[in-house]
Amino acid sequence: MKIFFDNCDLGGSRTGPNSFARRIAIELSKRGHVIADPSDYEVALCFIERTPLLNLDKPYVQRLDGIWFKPEEIKIKNKGIRNTYDDATSVIFQSEFDRKMTERWFGSKKGTVIRNGIELQELEVSSDILALKKQYQKVFVCSSNWHRQKRLKENIELYLHLKSNMDESCCLIVLGSNPDFAWAGNDIYYTNASIPHEMCLQFYSVADWMIHLAWSDHCPNVVVEAISQGCPIICSETGGTAELVGENGLVLREGHFYNFEAYDYDNPPVFDTKQISKLPSIQVDKTSVDISKTVLEYEKVLQQALESRTT
Repeated sequence: MKIFFDNCDLGGSRTGPNSFARRIAIELSKRGHVIADPSDYEVALCFIERTPLLNLDKPYVQRLDGIWFKPEEIKIKNKGIRNTYDDATSVIFQSEFDRKMTERWFGSKKGTVIRNGIELQELEVSSDILALKKQYQKVFVCSSNWHRQKRLKENIELYLHLKSNMDESCCLIVLGSNPDFAWAGNDIYYTNASIPHEMCLQFYSVADWMIHLAWSDHCPNVVVEAISQGCPIICSETGGTAELVGENGLVLREGHFYNFEAYDYDNPPVFDTKQISKLPSIQVDKTSVDISKTVLEYEKVLQQALESRTT
């Protein structure tokens, strides 16, 4: 197939959609498909919202990573996404949570849930990261481009609670830019900036646990990356993260039942960070996020979209 990737920059910034688009494009190329330009393609993979480059006479699959659902955003910010959704040959949702959320507001659509993946790789870890690892018996990590929905405050509170119940020395590494909560502890390390992808993977490879309590997250790439390095996850039950984690970590309860109503996600519900005091031993299944499996599902959906216009 000649496949056009619409509304993503395969060589651009390391946003979630761009990062994943690069990964899936590489894997499709390995399987003999052509990543085509907008003037000569057979089927398109459109990320979130179509651009004028998309030819509406040709089939396209919308890859949707959630919709805007603050009360003031539902109609305005979703307009282009909704138009793309309505006209798409089919839709790829990142999680069952996203599918239910989208269908609640946009109506049902032919679609498939395909969770994100990543190439599995063994890493050579830098001496600085290894030196930090040797200082502590347990290393925790959390990672995001921080804003209130990501719950950095609760991540840190959970870490401090777990630490208070441990006899082992431990630390928390906070990766990512714009942290919105600070704690003056000498065992909490902030990068205060986005760091290279390769370095993030190295941190995940030495971490004993990732804490990711983000509320109603879709299918976060940082969690995919951590699982690929054998790091178990502690996450919230609301959103797509719990589906991704499965048996690769612990899913904690929310005190708020969410039924896909409009909600200010930057004002998440109060979260009980004292639900657990001890951590079990968990064997992470890295192959659950192997992108070589993910790409087969993408390939199938794109092929079906192409055939639907030619039969």
